[in-house]
Parts: sequence; structure tokens; C-alpha cells
Amino acid sequence: MNSPMTPDERAFLDHLGSGAFRSGEARGRWRMISVEWPKAVVTVRAAPRDGAPDEYAFQFDLAGYPNQAPTCAPWDVDTAASLSPPDWPAGTPDSRVAHAFNPGWRKDAMYLPCDRQALQGHDQWRTQHPSLLWSPRKDITFFLGILHDLLDSASYTGRRGT
Repeated sequence: MNSPMTPDERAFLDHLGSGAFRSGEARGRWRMISVEWPKAVVTVRAAPRDGAPDEYAFQFDLAGYPNQAPTCAPWDVDTAASLSPPDWPAGTPDSRVAHAFNPGWRKDAMYLPCDRQALQGHDQWRTQHPSLLWSPRKDITFFLGILHDLLDSASYTGRRGT
């Protein structure tokens, strides 16, 4: 017997059916891989770089969505495990990309103001980066759009490597 759908799961699934999510899919910016509540795996397209993948998968923890911000980390779809640090996206030194995809900081979150885990201990981000903060009025496309912008930026250099 299936358990009843929780309000956070229902909200997430409603957002997947929204025009914003479907538009991102249609434009090839992201695609849904799986949902096993409260986890979801979504890929985000990356700009072409030598030796780098065309897209990266991210496993989101969506517990409490949308009242609580999601958190996510790069994910290896083939092994169903966290992506190894050498395979994480990389950026030019001191760029937003290099800071956001930083397995030396944490391997289970993005160093971004919209990430639930990253915001803890970074109260200054509330005034420094208000446009990047999560709010319950946002949906998953807000987070995916930030990841896509980073992976499509000139600062993205490809795989981190060894």
C-alpha cells in the first residue's frame, strides 16, 4: 500500500508540471531523472568543455519543500552515489563557479545562498546576496536556474580533475 503524498511532495510535483520547469526542460537546460521522496535527481546542462560532460546530475533533498530551501550535491547517476570530487564542475580561480562547486567545503551541498545547508552560518548572505536567497514563494526552477547559469558561464572550466 502506498503512503499518502505529503504536502511538500505534492508541492514539488505541482512545480514539476509548471510552465517554468517544462520550459527549462524544453530548452535543454535541465531534465528530471527520478523522484524518490524526499530526494530527486535532476541533470543540468553545462557549456561544452574539453573532457567534461554535457550535463551534471544533482541529487536534491527536498524535505519541507518549498517552506525550507532545498539542498543538493553533484550525483553519479550510474552508481547512485555522490559524484567523486575530481568529477565535480570546476571554475576559474576565485570565481562564483569555483566557490559554488567546492567539495573541499562540503560534499553534500552547494556553497550557494539558495542552499539550505550553505545558508546556515552565513547570515551575511541575507544582505549580500538577497537575489540568491530561497523563499517559500520560489520553486525548484529558481535553484536549477542558478546551477545552469553557473555551468553555462565563462568561469566554468569543465571537470575539476585530479
